[in-house]
Parts: sequence; C-alpha cells; structure tokens
Amino acid sequence: MLNNKTQLSTLLTKTASALDIPDHVYEDATLKYEDVGEWLAADDSELKRYNPEIYVQGSFRLGTVVHPITEADEYDIDLVCQLAIEKGQTTHADLKKIVGDRLKKRDDLAKILEPSRRCWLLNYPSENQMPAFHMDVLPTIPNTERPPTGILLTDTELKLWQKSNPIAYANWFYDRMKVIFQEKRASLANSIQAKVEEVPEWQVKTPLQTAVQILKRHRDIHFQDKCEIRPISIIITTLAAHAYRNQLDVYDALAGIVQDIEVNWGKPGYVEYRNGKWWVANPVDDDENFADKWNEYPERREAFLQWVKKVRSDFSSAARRQTLDEAADEMAPLLGRSAMTKAAQDMGLRVSSALPVIVRPQFQVPALGDTGHLQRPQWPERPNNTAQITGTVHFKSGGRLLWPITEKPISKKLWLRFKAKTNTPSPYEVHWQVTNTGREAAQAGQLRGIFYDSDKGMDGVRWESTAYSGTHLVEAFIIKNGICVARSGQKQVRIK
Repeated sequence: MLNNKTQLSTLLTKTASALDIPDHVYEDATLKYEDVGEWLAADDSELKRYNPEIYVQGSFRLGTVVHPITEADEYDIDLVCQLAIEKGQTTHADLKKIVGDRLKKRDDLAKILEPSRRCWLLNYPSENQMPAFHMDVLPTIPNTERPPTGILLTDTELKLWQKSNPIAYANWFYDRMKVIFQEKRASLANSIQAKVEEVPEWQVKTPLQTAVQILKRHRDIHFQDKCEIRPISIIITTLAAHAYRNQLDVYDALAGIVQDIEVNWGKPGYVEYRNGKWWVANPVDDDENFADKWNEYPERREAFLQWVKKVRSDFSSAARRQTLDEAADEMAPLLGRSAMTKAAQDMGLRVSSALPVIVRPQFQVPALGDTGHLQRPQWPERPNNTAQITGTVHFKSGGRLLWPITEKPISKKLWLRFKAKTNTPSPYEVHWQVTNTGREAAQAGQLRGIFYDSDKGMDGVRWESTAYSGTHLVEAFIIKNGICVARSGQKQVRIK
C-alpha cells in the first residue's frame, strides 16, 4: 500500500492540471468574451440605455473547467448579458431578439452566430493554435425577488421566466474554500512579485477546485456511452463544496467529499427527499432544485448514487497500490491516459501503454532586437534610492485588470498599465522610457526609445497599448530636483 498519500495527491493535482484549460487558451477566451461584452455595452449600442452588465458564469467563473474529452469537442463559455428591464416590460422573445440584433450588427460575430433555446451561440473556430469553442450569450433581466444579483432567463420552450443567481452562487462556492484560496493567491502573488488583487482568480487552484475537476473527468469517462443519465456538473460542484472541509491534501479532499455525499444522503445540504421529491437545493436559492430531473427520470438519481460509490471504490483501490507507478496505471483509464501520462511523466513515473504527450507549438516572440535607438537619460544621476515597476494587462485603457504582466507573451490590441514604486521622499516626478524593438515596430516608425511623462492625473502610472510583435522595454526614472535619484531597471514586455 502507498505510504505517502502526498505523492498520490501530487499525481492527482498534476492530472487535474493536464485536464485544465491551458493559460493561453483561458486568456484567449477571456479576451473574446471581453470583446463581446464591449460590443454589447458600447456607447452606440441599442442596449446602452438598459445599462447592460456583462459577466461570465459557470465553470470558467468557478475555476473548474476541464479539457474536452476528445480533440473534436469544444470548450463552452457562458456569458450573461443582463439588461435593466422590468419583467412586465418585455417578453422572452423580445429580450432575446434585442440582444441577438446587436450581435448581428457586427459582421465577424454574425458569421458565427446561431440561436438556441435559452441563448445565442457564438461558434469560434479553431485558429492560431487555439482550440474551437462556443460562447453562450444569455439574455437576462433582474429578478427583483432575489436582489441584488438574482436574474431571470429567457427560454423559448417555457412560458415562465427561469431563475438563476450565478454571482451569488460563485460567491458561495469561493466562500467554501476562502481561507485556502486566499493563502494560495497570496503565495502566487509573492512568487511573481505582484499585488494579491492582480492575480486572477482563475490562476489559483484549491483542493476543492481540483477535486471537482477530477470528479468531472471521472464522470465524463464513466458515462461516455450513457450521456443521457450523466450527472450534471452543477450537482457535482454543489455537493462537493458542501462536503469540503478545508483539506489541504487533494486526495483527502476527494475522499472526504465522496464519503460525505454517501453518509449525508437524504440530509439538508446534500441529496434530500423533500415533500415526496428528490432535491439538491441551490445554496443561494432554496426554492431551486438542481435535481428536478431526477424526479422525472429516476434512473438519473440511481446512476448518480452508483457513480459516487464507483468513485470511492476506484480511488481507494488506487491508494492501496504498492507503488505510485501502479497507482498511476490504475487511474489512467479512469481519468484519461493522455492526462495521466503527462502527469506521470512530470513526476518521473511510467504508465503502461501510455499515450504520447502532445506538445503543442509555443507562440514565437522575436527576441530583444537592436536597442541602439535608446536615448541616454537627460538628467544627472545620483542613485540614492530604489524603484520598481509592476505591470498589468487590460482589455482597454482604464478598464478592469485581466492579469499581471509576466514573461508570457501578450496579445496585440490590449492595454498595459505600468506603476512605479519608490522609497524616494515626496515630492518627485516619474518619467518613463519606452523602447520598442523588432521588424514590425521599425517598419511602422515606432521604435521610440524616448522619454515620457507619467499620465496626467496619475502620478507614477503609464498606460501603453500592445501594437507590435517583439520584445520591448519599459523603465521608470525617479526625478527629484532635476536629478535622477532612482531607476527601476528595464522591464521586458513580450508581444506575440
């Protein structure tokens, strides 16, 4: 039997990482839904007078995305478009139509747009090393019975408005793992020298999120030929969050979740039998039953219960193996040989009949080019103080933060915010040197290399756009009484 459960947890964590959406795909998807949101809420949009609120919901918001089970499948992003319209002032059809009409006004979106029962689908094809995915744009209005974040959904097959509250649900989910999430986010911020709030939530993974990903992939494979009775993700996620006890170890979290679901079957907060109906309550709206279909299709409830028992049996069996290699071999058909192979190879293990790990091509960014055009500082230097700069990525100038600047390549047509920090006593000025390199900048006559003031009204802040592929330089100069008393050093920015 395995003596070190920590190794098994590491293997499970690495497997979940292999199942997770890659950072560059997540960033690309984020930019696409930011783009759609900007279009829907633009100043010239017919929707503007309804104060549209655009936000993502579902597994993307919860950090529990898993890679499609085959390369032919697609990622799915759910985008809420909430309009400030009272229920009595619109209909399902009218609400859906005005959102669809706005999407159709942009040619590139109109080409990939199609209607569905509750929403509009944008089908993005695979291109530029990115997988295909579809975005569900869900027209909604406020649910005044569940303020401040409750919403009502359109449904062309139903007369009554459908209720939901994805913001409150996400807040509840994160609250179930709040302490560990905050610790991991702070640790990650420290490792990349960023502020905690600059670390996107999706870059942090807790044992709860990892356990949900593992459960979802086990579900996907177990029910691959029985999709009609496959447990839905919201039930798995809700029950797992209820059962999570802040375990630091992923295997302990997974085992505890499955055991709690079985032990607490029939109890509030888990799978209940309420007034003659099977019920999995929405934790932020007790009137909503995530398991309502179980009462119409009893075989789905029975399939869920048998699957939970199978999960417990499968992972208990893996934990009883003599070696980690054997455990990896046993879990490979349960979680997918490709993901398990990658996780095992990362740990120096082997997996029998392993599949080759697909190495996807990386984005090529031109290396730092000639910097002969970089101007010399115009101030005398007495470096008695220190200075550092941090940078963050934004969809538009002044827009919300997406993620911090790291060594990873950044897409074009975005905005970067640089902030200088110094121990120099006030008053002082911050000036910036921005230097582009590479063929694209040279051809556009934009190699620059000159000095700029900080942005007006924002001491120590400089906004720049990403326009040219290449490796570029940004440096802050702290000027006091006409003398440069500190320099940040050159920060490299890689644009793909």
